[in-house]
Amino acid sequence: MPNNKIRLVGNHPILMKKYPFITILTASMNNRSSIRQTIESIRSQTFQNLEHIIVDGGSEDKTVEIIKEYVNRYNLQWLSEPDNGIADALNKGLSLSQGRYIIVIQADDKLLNPEILENVYPMLEKEDIDIDSFPVIMDHHEKGKILRKPIKHLWWNHFKFIFPHQGCFVHRRVFDKIGGFRKEFKIAMDYDFFFRALASRPSIQFGEFPVALMGGSGIGSNLKFIDKRLSEEKLVQVQNEQNPIWKTAQFIFRVLYTRYKKYRIRLEVAKKTEGI
Repeated sequence: MPNNKIRLVGNHPILMKKYPFITILTASMNNRSSIRQTIESIRSQTFQNLEHIIVDGGSEDKTVEIIKEYVNRYNLQWLSEPDNGIADALNKGLSLSQGRYIIVIQADDKLLNPEILENVYPMLEKEDIDIDSFPVIMDHHEKGKILRKPIKHLWWNHFKFIFPHQGCFVHRRVFDKIGGFRKEFKIAMDYDFFFRALASRPSIQFGEFPVALMGGSGIGSNLKFIDKRLSEEKLVQVQNEQNPIWKTAQFIFRVLYTRYKKYRIRLEVAKKTEGI
């Protein structure tokens, strides 16, 4: 069979097919300070039956120049052009992808170590699971590194997003069944995608070890951002929820959670102000 060869990953013989087993999608926009570590964490993987697709939104800093340095150094595809946000960029990447499993590692994220995909592969190789969800580590700008585990109680997704996106390997058949990311969501596109995915009753498996370091930002403490995020999460539920009982429960939860979240943020802002 042309273009195929056998290699060992750990103790696992792998048929290196013409098409990659794992696709890693990265959306970038003016990420020159972080894109190199993202690329290096993928290029250095001992498991190399993969493709990395970077969709840049037309960066005006040195992001594209850094990406170009890695052309032909591993299985990298990239494009740079204006887009309509992260969801649009990821959908462009999806249209180019050929992998059996797809994971999103953004331009301020990275895989934790060179053996991560090699360690994950045994859980994916049979292709019998639709979504394999692993913990991630969030690198918070103030609180340091925080372990974020997926929530195994799937019913909680009716209220809040339960999967760290950078820890999810999603089989291609899920995208074929429900479509890609909806461009009307600028923040909650991952919550919307997995809400629709869970409604299709996929098979799910949980891994116990973290696979990625997720870049943290201070945007979560911005009241304007919180309003936008909560508004989009509400829209996800309104558009996707079919059960009237869950709809009622979601309404009650949103009222209580919104008040709680804004109270906590105001409290944190007050503490910072007192400390100045």
